[in-house]
Amino acid sequence: MDIELGAQLIDSLRIGLILLDHRGRVVSWNGWMKRHSGLGLADVAGRQLAELFPEVSGSRLESSISDTLRFKLSSMLAPSLNPSLLPLYHRPTDRQRDQRMQQLIYVSPLRHDHCACLIQIHDMTSALRRERRLRAQSTRLIESSYQDPLTGVGNRRRFDQDLAQRFRQAKDRQRSIAMLMIDVDNFKAYNDHFGHQGGDACLIQVARTLRDGLRRDGDRVSRYGGEEFAILLTDTDGPSACAVAERLRLAVEQLDLPHPAAPGIGRVSVSIGIAAMVPSDEQLCYILVAQADLALYTAKDAGRNGCMWYDAESGVARPLPASKTS
Repeated sequence: MDIELGAQLIDSLRIGLILLDHRGRVVSWNGWMKRHSGLGLADVAGRQLAELFPEVSGSRLESSISDTLRFKLSSMLAPSLNPSLLPLYHRPTDRQRDQRMQQLIYVSPLRHDHCACLIQIHDMTSALRRERRLRAQSTRLIESSYQDPLTGVGNRRRFDQDLAQRFRQAKDRQRSIAMLMIDVDNFKAYNDHFGHQGGDACLIQVARTLRDGLRRDGDRVSRYGGEEFAILLTDTDGPSACAVAERLRLAVEQLDLPHPAAPGIGRVSVSIGIAAMVPSDEQLCYILVAQADLALYTAKDAGRNGCMWYDAESGVARPLPASKTS
């Protein structure tokens, strides 16, 4: 091949190409390297990379070059483990911000009288940007699959997963776990009076109020179904769960959403059933759900807009102690 043609081909490559001699000094530096480093062959010839770029000294790239020159070993330096080893930039403005391109670098031995090492640099910036974008989209998709599309709180799938995981943790650690089962009172009548859009708006406000009323990181509201919501409280005993339930009930009542079809109160309210336990080895997580559900329907039968807690000793649901409702 014609030498001039060979030089043109090397300069037209869309990757960086560096040739080093047996002492690690630059012999060849193609056009891609000149464009992205700002240095031409005249600036770099006969010098080692660590002289040109001080950050190369002590880096994985320097040790890879050394292994290639001494032991004829090849290596690959991935951008995920070796970000931006060389100061290479797409645009002058990137250089001012030191926003380097992401690089995949191959270091290979050569058997030649004048050249001992070939370094190939691939620009991975766009590929990594696409990967991050796809990962973010995947994360959002996974999150949306656990989110109720109307209210924005967790959905039933989210609750079921949380229940299995947190119940198992409570059992392993022998710590108390509590559950609140919450139902919007007389919601069918509300829907009939205000229409489905009004009903949706009511559920959104109630869900937001319940979510905002939780004070600990990790506590989460999920829409259990229809107008029912569920909350799991880790490391929470019965009295503490009762206090949380009463605080949330009052918060919904204080929204003061008109409900002409609600007997007596005349505004939107919720009923809440509470259950708490330190799980034993033989207990299943759905026992907690059944207990909270029993307490909820006892609260509804007692007139709604109230809280009931499940008393495991007697097997019945009881009103909250006076201190929790004061």
